Amino acid sequence: MSELPDMQNQQDGRNISIDRVGVTNVYFPIKVRLKGEDEDKQPSYLPVSAHTKLFVGLPKEYKGANLSRFYESLMEFNQHVISARTMPKLLDLLRTKLKSNDAYARFEFDYYLDRKAPVSKKEAPQRYRCAFTGIKRNGDYSFIIEVNVVAASLCPCSREMSLLTNLTHGKEITYSKDYQCPDVAKKVGMGAHNQRSHIRVELISEEGDIIWLEDLIGVIEKQASAPVYPILKRADEKFVTEQAYNNAKFSEDITRDVQIAIESLPHVKAWALRVYNEESIHPYDVACYQCSPSWKY
Repeated sequence: MSELPDMQNQQDGRNISIDRVGVTNVYFPIKVRLKGEDEDKQPSYLPVSAHTKLFVGLPKEYKGANLSRFYESLMEFNQHVISARTMPKLLDLLRTKLKSNDAYARFEFDYYLDRKAPVSKKEAPQRYRCAFTGIKRNGDYSFIIEVNVVAASLCPCSREMSLLTNLTHGKEITYSKDYQCPDVAKKVGMGAHNQRSHIRVELISEEGDIIWLEDLIGVIEKQASAPVYPILKRADEKFVTEQAYNNAKFSEDITRDVQIAIESLPHVKAWALRVYNEESIHPYDVACYQCSPSWKY
C-alpha cells in the first residue's frame, strides 16, 4: 500500500493556497450536552444526527487534501460530547492530519423542546434547527452557537389600517351595535395579515462560559408577535392570534428587539442575526440582517 502513488501530497508549483478544502454533506451521530449538566461529572447528553462540514486551509505547496483523513479525524472524535471545550480537539486533529494551520468544523442538527399550548396545555416536541461551529485559524479559536426559531409576526401597518375607526373615518357604524362604542372601535379591526418569521441567531460566548440552547431559544421566541406551537386547539388558536394582534411587529421591530435581548445576556462576546419573514400578501419575502461590531464571520 505504501508504494501506491499519493497525488495529493505532490508539490504544486502555482504558488496559490486555498482558503478551505474539505468534505460536506456528511451525516454523523454526535452528542449534545443537556442544560444544567456538569461537564466534569459525566454529564447527560442527547444523541443527534448532524449534517457535518469539515474543512482546512490548503497550503500552497500541496496539490490537494487527503479526503480520508477528514473522516478519520471525525472517527477519533466520535465519542466526545460536542461543546466549546471539546471542539478544539477535533480542530487540532484536522490540522495535524492534514498539515494545515487552519481548521473548520460545523455540526448542524435538529434539537427538540417540548412546547405546551397556552390554553389546552396540549404538549408536543417542537423542532429547532441548531448548529455548533468551530474555527481555528492561526492559533485563534472561536466556537459559534446557532439557533433558528420559527415564530409569528403580525404587520402593524395592516392592523392600524384595519381598525374600525380608521375604516369609517370616525363615523358611527350601523350594522353592529357592538362596534358603535368608540372604545371598542379603537381596539377592534377587520383583520391584519401575518407572516411566519424565521429568526436566526449566531453568537460567541466569553471563553469558559456556557450559553444553553434552551435559554437562547426562549429569549428569541419572546421577541416575535407570538410563538408557534405544534398542537393548537380552538381556544389555543384564539389566544395566539389575539396575542399576535396585540403585539404587532415588523421584521425590523423583531430585529431590534432580538438585538436588545441578545445584548442583555451575560457572557456574549459577539453576535449576528437574521430575521426572514415569509410574506402572506406579497409575492416576495422580507429579510433583515444585523451583527455586533466585533462579528467577523
